[in-house]
Amino acid sequence: MNFEFWHLIVLPALFAAGWLCRGFDAKQRAGGAELPQTYSRGVSLLLSGESDKAIDAFVEAVKLDPQQIELHHVLGNLFRARGDFERAIRLHRHIYNRAELNDAERTAALRELAEDYIQAGLFDRAEAAFRRLSEVPSEHLAALHRLLEIYVTEHEWQAAVDTAERLEAKAGENHSAEIAHFHCEKAEIAMKRKDFEAADAEITLAVMQRATPRAPILAGRSAALQGNLEGAVRWWREVAQDYPEHSSLIIGELADAVYKLGDAAGAENLLRDTIARSDSVDAFEAALSRIAAWDGAEAATTAARQMLQRQPSLSAFSALMELKLKAAPDDADLKLLSGLLKRHARRLARYQCRHCGFLASNFAWHCLGCGAWDSFPPRRLEESKRGS
Repeated sequence: MNFEFWHLIVLPALFAAGWLCRGFDAKQRAGGAELPQTYSRGVSLLLSGESDKAIDAFVEAVKLDPQQIELHHVLGNLFRARGDFERAIRLHRHIYNRAELNDAERTAALRELAEDYIQAGLFDRAEAAFRRLSEVPSEHLAALHRLLEIYVTEHEWQAAVDTAERLEAKAGENHSAEIAHFHCEKAEIAMKRKDFEAADAEITLAVMQRATPRAPILAGRSAALQGNLEGAVRWWREVAQDYPEHSSLIIGELADAVYKLGDAAGAENLLRDTIARSDSVDAFEAALSRIAAWDGAEAATTAARQMLQRQPSLSAFSALMELKLKAAPDDADLKLLSGLLKRHARRLARYQCRHCGFLASNFAWHCLGCGAWDSFPPRRLEESKRGS
């Protein structure tokens, strides 16, 4: 049962309990006898799964007694759960602006309004609302967490850094991995505009967190782009030593740097050792393409056969067929077989988030499905299935 459904059940139940506790007096209100019946009908319809009819019943109840704050909140949350964000926002804004509210009621209304905004994708308004909530002691930490989500969604990386650091200071939480990634995001933006001074400053802050292999990988790439191949090699060898699982992500770049430094034999030995030791499809493809470029298709074909004998995989067989097709481009049967293999291999050439199962075509540091960082193992789905 998903969160929204529980939300719809719990809110009316709590409201009913509050109603009984306050000792509602029907005689004090015009039409008071009708209100409990109308409300009860709404709850019954809601529990029966007839949310649209329940909304109609609650609308009627609100008309009978416009002063019922709790009932307005129930109705507003129903609108939001149904995706009717405009009506939810209008209703919760109306509650928030009522002059007779006490501080607790106004805070509750602002919290609901902020949730309306964020569900509607109005992140600027949601940010403003959660900023106001962060000034309320009882809401401070929860509001900071929601602000952090907004800043990540909006790619406001410096604001994300500041908020994560506030959470570390105020709540004693550890956000070192997220902070490192936020700095890496800023570094990549700076690298795209070739501002390497700013990029290296952000990378240094990311490396200091010692929380993710992304930081030294990015440090190597920044060094390589600036022509410092020796520095790039040092960073990437550090990755291979400290984060061996992630070495497949940089093995091709490392071999290229070694090759450009004049150590062709060292680069080829690195690639052949990778094929002999690693089960990673990414490492295999990086090595195979470079062996083919440096030593020719025949040497690459031999390496692919060795990989298949040691660790059979659809991706490796597809790569072997592509090499054969390059040697015989007019072979119609080979062309058909290579195309079929490539299509089937592509289905397994994806990465899966270990938290939510989201599938990505390319390796990513951040899961778009659940928002987790470092949740993608640097192994394709084919390798995970093979190892299970």
